[in-house]
Amino acid sequence: MEAFFQTIDSLKIAENHAQEAAKLERQQAVKLLKRYSEIRQTLRDRLDTMQGDTFTAQQLRGVIIQVESAIFAMIKSLKTEMAQSGQILTQKGLDDLIKETQRFEQTFMGAVTPLNINVAVIATDVNNFKINQYDSSLNAYGQDLVSEISLQLSNAVLQQESLSKVLMRLNQYFLGEEWKLLRIARTELHSSYAMGKWEGMKTIAETSIPKLKKALYHPMDNRTAEDSKYIAVKNPILPINEPFTYTWAGKKRIFMFPPDRPNDRSILIPAHDAWVKSAKSQQKTKSQA
Repeated sequence: MEAFFQTIDSLKIAENHAQEAAKLERQQAVKLLKRYSEIRQTLRDRLDTMQGDTFTAQQLRGVIIQVESAIFAMIKSLKTEMAQSGQILTQKGLDDLIKETQRFEQTFMGAVTPLNINVAVIATDVNNFKINQYDSSLNAYGQDLVSEISLQLSNAVLQQESLSKVLMRLNQYFLGEEWKLLRIARTELHSSYAMGKWEGMKTIAETSIPKLKKALYHPMDNRTAEDSKYIAVKNPILPINEPFTYTWAGKKRIFMFPPDRPNDRSILIPAHDAWVKSAKSQQKTKSQA
């Protein structure tokens, strides 16, 4: 297997695709963050019309209603944005899979096998499935915001804080929560990219390249986490429907495709026993030349 992954590294195609996917995920996540900022500013503008010195119980009820309304509107808008972004990343995953499979076939087998795969249909099916996950993640995020803000506002009434201080801290809280939304967006979009590839692999294995397998490619730089380095050394190649499994820091990790944690930048790549055998043979020939 070592020769296979060394050749993959030298081809740079997986590295380029990992970088392109990460860049696209950031771009789409920033779009969601922009919508978040717009809702936050709208809420701030509404609350700035409130008058008074001390934050009161009566004002508490009004502010909570405003906050809930703004957050629910934001979540609804983000769901739409996430679905659109997910479609883009799923399509990207399938396009990259086709390029990788054809490049690997050419490199290791000397010829390109025609691939029978309907990218549009698979991308739509994957995104429709992922929409439920987007909804679940964003709903949980929205509920956490409402709960935490309600608690803070209730404490502000008990402590008789000034209205100006409450509004300033509320705005700061929203700003401080942006990173959570960014992490959710990038994690979900990276999953969409990988799931597109995974579903595409299953189709290719059924229609074009029997016994196709899957592997992981980990970008290696100063941001690469230790757990990623650990599994990169193992370089597992598995049947498409078999999960990746390893133990790190006393916890067992089990996943069908990346990410297996937030900020995981690894990508799924196609593999095949014939490619591995060919890579080893090619390496041996070069060493004897």
